[in-house]
Amino acid sequence: MTDQPQQQRLNAVLKGLLEECPHPARLLELYYWSAEHELAEVMRQYIALSAEVRAALHAFLLLVKDAPGSVTVRIAENGELAFSAPAAAELARKMANVSPPPPFLH
Repeated sequence: MTDQPQQQRLNAVLKGLLEECPHPARLLELYYWSAEHELAEVMRQYIALSAEVRAALHAFLLLVKDAPGSVTVRIAENGELAFSAPAAAELARKMANVSPPPPFLH
């Protein structure tokens, strides 16, 4: 059990956070997310990834945000992990059809 002075300090810190927070809805959302214990571990691992890998994963997740059930995964014997989704395939098709910019001329 927490002793009274420690509880009072904790209450004061929490009250200060609430009063000074410019986005109370985000703070409440953070509280709810913090109750998902596995999420904290996933976020620690996500943050530890290289910036390039994080950006690719983030972009993929944004692509599938409206259809998360469309995502499939394949794990190869060599350890390669591949996520795929129709939205990502569509983006790849669009990118393949875009011609590269003309070379810079002096």
